[in-house]
Amino acid sequence: MVTHLATTSSYKKAIHQLYLENRPLHTDRFGVLTFQFNSLDQINAFEADAKLHIIKNVSDDKRYKNRYLSLFGLPLNYDFSLYEVFRKCEIIGLKELDFSFSHGMSTQKVLKVLLYRQMQFLEHDVVLLLEDDAKSLKNIFKIAENIRYILGIGGVVFDNALILCLQKAFEGFLRHDREELLKFVQSSLYKTLLLDMYFFLHEQSGFYLLSKSEMPLLFFVKKYLKKEEFRIAKRLKRALY
Repeated sequence: MVTHLATTSSYKKAIHQLYLENRPLHTDRFGVLTFQFNSLDQINAFEADAKLHIIKNVSDDKRYKNRYLSLFGLPLNYDFSLYEVFRKCEIIGLKELDFSFSHGMSTQKVLKVLLYRQMQFLEHDVVLLLEDDAKSLKNIFKIAENIRYILGIGGVVFDNALILCLQKAFEGFLRHDREELLKFVQSSLYKTLLLDMYFFLHEQSGFYLLSKSEMPLLFFVKKYLKKEEFRIAKRLKRALY
């Protein structure tokens, strides 16, 4: 990924492809420049000469391949920090928030954002349940359904053993008996589940991610949610198109 590069004639011969986004002339323009060299010495010489103008070596990043660039543009236009979004969710609190997702966004990141948001609602309604709020029982049941559904479709990108374990744990919220639910949310099982979800959503090593985890959201929706009618799937489709 480059800003500006004044190439010598020898380097020009090695250029395989140049990708530049169509932006107004007064804005900064970034591009992806692909070279093909015949030896390691040529690569080292080029990297030394172009060092000041190369922002990042993206050779191993699929998002910079031809197909992805033509469909989604440069990742800097759609990639996002999970923790920045989590922070914004905390600032917004329980206010209505309509997500708008870009086609190239990481599926695992988007699903984690949806889970984080539902967990906010869940913890809020658990407090209301403890305060004997009349609507909390029904709300908790619906939120738990949402979370279990997101986890279910997340089986494509997250570790299956983890998903099954979490889905099983959330069955504790699918109770229509207020007294039983009250016992559950005051038990160690509920506290453990909160800790497990917090760890899972904030985990940075990629330990729970499968090889398809960074699949562009557009591909995920088209392949796995095309015929899905559950409310979360419908919301995802609306946010995407």
